[in-house]
Amino acid sequence: MKKIAITLAAALMIAATGCGNSNSPVLTYVARASSDDVPHLFTLNEATQQSTAVSIAIPSDADFVASNSDATKVTYCRDASSGWDIFLMGTDNVEKQLTTGADACESVFSPDGKTIAYVSGVSGDLQIWTMNVDGSSQAVLYAPPSGILDQFLPEFSADGKTLALYIDVFGGPSAHKRQQKSSSPAWLTEHRAHKTQTRSAVAHNATAVSVSGWYTMPLSTGTPTLVTTPTTWWGPAVFSGDGTKLLFTDWDGTMYNVFSVKLDGSALTPLTTSTDTDNLSPVAYKDVILFNRINNSTSSWDIYVMNQDGSGQTLVHTTANTWETLLDSYWSND
Repeated sequence: MKKIAITLAAALMIAATGCGNSNSPVLTYVARASSDDVPHLFTLNEATQQSTAVSIAIPSDADFVASNSDATKVTYCRDASSGWDIFLMGTDNVEKQLTTGADACESVFSPDGKTIAYVSGVSGDLQIWTMNVDGSSQAVLYAPPSGILDQFLPEFSADGKTLALYIDVFGGPSAHKRQQKSSSPAWLTEHRAHKTQTRSAVAHNATAVSVSGWYTMPLSTGTPTLVTTPTTWWGPAVFSGDGTKLLFTDWDGTMYNVFSVKLDGSALTPLTTSTDTDNLSPVAYKDVILFNRINNSTSSWDIYVMNQDGSGQTLVHTTANTWETLLDSYWSND
């Protein structure tokens, strides 16, 4: 029977500016102990395999926690008085609400920390929005006719000019219908419960997408380009270090494993081929790839590193009974 991945909030961002730079990026992750599920931000030295706690008091009910590039701020969503909205907190531990009544989650920082991309359901469909880090200039990035599709899980390219995202076309060709599970995020479950718009295949114009899958979308144009159509994916897709590929998690028929694919959809390649445990959340880091491997013996999510071709898979960090996930995700489309 297919194993359902445990899904807990966490995120990793690669530093390109600030105290981190292209020669010495800062690696961060958010860990939650199974005993209390409270998120904590850490930096990780992959060479010494030592982690250091960052003094940001992330609320216990925060979901989709993501750090900026120098580990001085986090963004997350939580259910507040205005419903699900996006928040910001820095090392001063002062929480700032960035959206109000936006039915929003899945927020991530751009590499320079000046822009936040997030998902909002305020229109009825789920759409990718962007805003300045102070909450100003909130704007939808791609808004096709209503009732056609949902957009999820934005992730920035290293230059901050393009997003990777998943688009789910309602009733369209090759659409992969998601089955909501108990592990689905409360935000998504509540959005589905309150959504009254009818979902059906709608005649698309020449520029609209028609197939569900992983897409890239320049922030300058807001026009998605299809990369690949996975069958049973898990979590976000991210850009490779050189920006020529997407790295993502897909079900290979036995386990969730890590794949790469060129942006033109060619050269789909398995990077992990495990047959006894799930490998998830690939992230480009320096000239290697970091990923999670579920450790069933210690009830933990461990951090591993591998070369670009999948060779040299090596344990970097583990803590028993703790999920140290590299990318935030709460559900798959199986």
